Formats: sequence, C-alpha cells, structure tokens
Amino acid sequence: MIDTRMDRLLDVLDTARQRVTYGAAASLLGQAPRTLMKGRDRDARHSWVVNRRNGEPTGYQAEMRHPDLKRSDRIIETREELEKWLATQPLGAGLVSRAA
Repeated sequence: MIDTRMDRLLDVLDTARQRVTYGAAASLLGQAPRTLMKGRDRDARHSWVVNRRNGEPTGYQAEMRHPDLKRSDRIIETREELEKWLATQPLGAGLVSRAA
C-alpha cells in the first residue's frame, strides 16, 4: 500500500531540511513508530525521520544520510510540535488533521 501522506511529509521535511522523530511522524500518520519506515528505501530523502535519542535515522550508513542532516540542531519530537511546524510550511498544511 502506498502511503501518500508519508510521501508528502517526507517531501516537506526534505525541502525544509528538518528532522522529525519516528514517534512524532508515526503519531501524525496514525502508525506505529517501529513500522513507520517498513518497506521504504534507506536514502537521503528518508533520513529526515530520526531516533529521538541520537538524532540519526536508524540503520543508515553515513552515505545513506542526507548531507544536510545535521545542519540544524532542531528535531521535532512531538505530534503537536510537528503539526504546528507543518502549518507554517507551504506544502505542509494539508497534512495537519482538522480534528487535532
């Protein structure tokens, strides 16, 4: 199954060069953090979703990570923070749930 919301989230994160935790992304998308990236490539575009403890994508070699991954120290850690941030992004507002 293609998850277009996840693809859109990845596009926004990649465009803004913004890291987000697995937990925040999973909560926004209604998925489990452990399975959020299942079946997805390990490449630069997907590397913006990271472990909250170390700020790195799990299981990625250095060459798989985006070169700008640590350009900023900021990591979005909660669904609420992610929703607020997405509302400020040109491509992100449609990802925020109206019920939230």
